[in-house]
Amino acid sequence: MAESADAPAGGQAAVEPPFSYRQITLIGTGFLGVMLAFSTYNAFLPLMYAEFIERRALIGLLMGTDNLIGLLLIPVIGAWSDRTRSRYGRRLPFILVALPVAALLFAGIPWAATALWALILIEICFTAAMHAYRGPVISLMPDHTPPEKRSTANGIINLMGGVGVLIAFGGLSLVYDVDPRLAFGIGALIMLVTLAVVWRASDYDPPHVDSTTQEEAQPLADAVRGLKTLLRADHRPQFLILAAMLTYYIGFAGLDAMFPLYGVQELGLTEGRAAFILTFFAGSFLVFALVAGMLGTKFGKVPTMLVGLAVLPALFVIAPALREVWAIGALFVVGGFAWGLVNVQAMPLVADLGGRNRIGFYVGMYYLFTMAGQMTGPFVLGTAMDLVGNAGMFYAGALTFLGGFVLLRAGYRRLEADPVELARRAALDAA
Repeated sequence: MAESADAPAGGQAAVEPPFSYRQITLIGTGFLGVMLAFSTYNAFLPLMYAEFIERRALIGLLMGTDNLIGLLLIPVIGAWSDRTRSRYGRRLPFILVALPVAALLFAGIPWAATALWALILIEICFTAAMHAYRGPVISLMPDHTPPEKRSTANGIINLMGGVGVLIAFGGLSLVYDVDPRLAFGIGALIMLVTLAVVWRASDYDPPHVDSTTQEEAQPLADAVRGLKTLLRADHRPQFLILAAMLTYYIGFAGLDAMFPLYGVQELGLTEGRAAFILTFFAGSFLVFALVAGMLGTKFGKVPTMLVGLAVLPALFVIAPALREVWAIGALFVVGGFAWGLVNVQAMPLVADLGGRNRIGFYVGMYYLFTMAGQMTGPFVLGTAMDLVGNAGMFYAGALTFLGGFVLLRAGYRRLEADPVELARRAALDAA
């Protein structure tokens, strides 16, 4: 089991400040910038690659392999930030360096699209900068939130992320048809604004993380040590839960990256309008994110996730028969709500496994596994499209969500039977 450190640590105040909805909302603008950038990137990079490459599997592979950097980088940065001590706290030093670099590279993507080698190079550099930022900015939520409020808080975070996705698909996608450079430039400016908001809203010494002095940070060694612990038999429930997240992210990331190609080639839409259809999914997620967080608080994180994972495969099986844009949009509205039931609970569930002093590591593990899904998703669904036609994207995606359901249910059952976990919950209830 993950070490439990939910009692106040040495040097930690016995009475913690009340949970602040306003502060979490402002911190959530960081996730707004993350989702805006990656949604724009995922929607339009495949179309840029299609100017040079015909095979969809190869396009999907290129969209995924750059995430290998994130897969390797995020756990190291997460473990490093757990041990960092500075005048600005644990997470903010990483955020202040990485985001300006990421915004500059993001703005340069359409300028690099004149040559394949330049596009690949700037894509890799942008991804590295964003993932150095992503883990620390997401860790700010559990740092500022007590465990019992994390589903609700993550609903707020995902609500803000949904705003970013909506800006990308509902605004920047239309600007893209006018001038891709303008779309990416506006996105970069919004990212810099979110940096200023997060900086002002964050505590340098947040209340729900252990601030006692520890040994010197050894980021790579800490990450490797944590991975070895995660692979032990007594940590099998945590491993299965993370494996479930990897599996269902294959379907989500594959759809996110490959649907614009499906819209152009199968439905005859323009590039901007094909990406715009994803607004239905993003808008639904935005509307229901907070509701999904509240449902997770009331009924439990894993049971709520299982409902969403049961609904999504059915929607994916239905989708290939729909040829009208309004019908696909309606299906995506339901899909956005189902995805909210899954995704809003996921990161708080993983953060809870880390106690007070391993939040950054477990958030890093969350991104390690989900990034592995994002890395392979476009290739897996792109290969299915090459083998059985464009509808293969939906059928392969349905299988990944079913696999996630099975793995999450197995991990949850083992976790519920773990005596250490039961003792930890009893201690929390007593407190």
